[in-house]
Amino acid sequence: MTFELIHTSVQRGLRGGSGFATAVATRDLPVGLEGALEELSAYDFDLNRVVGADRVDWAHRIVTVQGRSSSVLSCTKPCGSDWSGRPNRIAHHIVLDASERANAGPAWLLQNLGSTLASSDDAEIKIEERARGPVLPNDARVSARAASAWITAGFDAGWAGVVAKTILDAPLSPCYLILPADCDALALLGDVFALIAEDRRWHITFSTRFLRASTNAKCQLRCVRANAPALRKLLAEPGVRQVTVLTGASAGNSPAAEAGRNGSLVEATARASMKIEPVLRGAMSPRIGAGVSTGVGNASAARFAINDQSLSSEPDNDLNLDFADARPIASSTSTQFDFANINLPAYFLFAIAGAALLASFVLALLMAFQR
Repeated sequence: MTFELIHTSVQRGLRGGSGFATAVATRDLPVGLEGALEELSAYDFDLNRVVGADRVDWAHRIVTVQGRSSSVLSCTKPCGSDWSGRPNRIAHHIVLDASERANAGPAWLLQNLGSTLASSDDAEIKIEERARGPVLPNDARVSARAASAWITAGFDAGWAGVVAKTILDAPLSPCYLILPADCDALALLGDVFALIAEDRRWHITFSTRFLRASTNAKCQLRCVRANAPALRKLLAEPGVRQVTVLTGASAGNSPAAEAGRNGSLVEATARASMKIEPVLRGAMSPRIGAGVSTGVGNASAARFAINDQSLSSEPDNDLNLDFADARPIASSTSTQFDFANINLPAYFLFAIAGAALLASFVLALLMAFQR
């Protein structure tokens, strides 16, 4: 069953209370899930603090509550002033049943929800509990196509392929898509999803106006503005990927970039299954912010980088992992004594204990002979 929840500023919410509260909810919506959706409803009006790249936060997240995961489509946007005269925003969330997940993917579904989502022009939301959630289009299919929305926005279409490749190659790592200014990020993501196979599209989560990470929600692809406050801190987190795009900058000539221009599916890099033992550098100092060239002459204008504590990357758009700093574990009959790993305090205490035991034994012998 599909659920929905609308969260905005009201004089009296569905559950009581005033201010930002639940205004509309589907009957039988689990209490824990309702709380998680309310947490995802935040919107930052402060332009000096905003990190996101879009005025509207279009998002697909996988929310986990009490061990159960659900796909959640969200639209959060400003909507004038509330009943008290303060700036208001409205957040509309739709929790999808597995049968409601269109093969076209979450970005396409958000683009085509239309009047299903609460409008920013709504002067007043009717406070109500609805018997069921909205009926969503789920029979559409989207084939791979050239990234025309990127061209319209003034970007090289190849960047759509680079973004698709980055998130496919590192599905468990956050990826920041850094755009030069506010833009229609959802249209760009629509092109990215068209380059990804249908069976992978609903595994990918995103937010076009990223605010912060949630403990209950997974958000992999995060659209942000270049030079946004606090962005440097976010990019410094271990394991983060980033794709930085500027108007007119080339995405290079990798197969992924060509797929974005020609409209063909992007495949994840196949990695050999081998057990590796990393070699530590120096005094275990992590290498943060290892840059990855895009093959463009001006790497500072367009680049994407990996912040990883143990792996370096090849200088291309495919983010192939380089195991030059790792060695396979091999069996050996010889044993080497590693002085660097000796636990000196433990050995010292052991020696003292041994000496005390020996002294006690000698003293016992002397006392026996004296008798």
